[in-house]
Amino acid sequence: MTPTQDVTPAAAAPPATPKRKSRFARFARFALYGLLALAVILALSHVLWNRSGSNAWELAMDKEGVKVWTMKTPGTDLVRIKAATRIKSSLAGMVKLLEDLESCVDAKCYDASVIQPIATMPNQYAAFVQFKFDIPGLKTREYVLLQEHIQDPVSKKLDINIIAAPNRIPRDACCVRITHLHNHWTLTPLKNGELDIEFMQDTDIGGLPYFLANPALTYGTHEILLGMQGLMNMAKYRDARLANIQELSAD
Repeated sequence: MTPTQDVTPAAAAPPATPKRKSRFARFARFALYGLLALAVILALSHVLWNRSGSNAWELAMDKEGVKVWTMKTPGTDLVRIKAATRIKSSLAGMVKLLEDLESCVDAKCYDASVIQPIATMPNQYAAFVQFKFDIPGLKTREYVLLQEHIQDPVSKKLDINIIAAPNRIPRDACCVRITHLHNHWTLTPLKNGELDIEFMQDTDIGGLPYFLANPALTYGTHEILLGMQGLMNMAKYRDARLANIQELSAD
């Protein structure tokens, strides 16, 4: 006689807890906390940057004969730029590049024109001008500017002042009109035929956050001055003569 076997069916196991849903909920919660923390950090960083600044020139680059300084003023996001170099050039060559709108092609701008010349005293010049400039990835920028210069009759030093005049003519839908720009060039001739150049730039090109615009302005200014000697070696600048510009005598 065989022993009786218990054939009572085993109790069914309880259904498994759905872990996928709980894991997703935890991930979503942690992601939300992370985003909130990041937003707080970014906001705090912006406030700290805006309030920072020594309001003094600080050397940012010293490379290939070009020095670049930046100045951060508390309450502003963009830095101001100052750069200096020395090249072999006449005053007329530099003035032709900076003020003659036919030279715009060498500065990568186009559609340049004089809006209105302004009568001035001897050793001075002033005019309202306009031109367009393309920035990769951004809408075309349109510059409407008052440019002027004055030359010291003794030292022959030349100061060129360039200021945004955004409301001088109607806006063009093709472009972003630059509304904040105040740049200054100081050209000091030396008796050996060289030229000391100082370039100060206070510009907001618009459309770029300050953490991208500031390094772009810093390195861009370095590249502008680094390329000056190559431009001045071109015949049209090397041989330039301008009736309203007095060169320094070598005597």
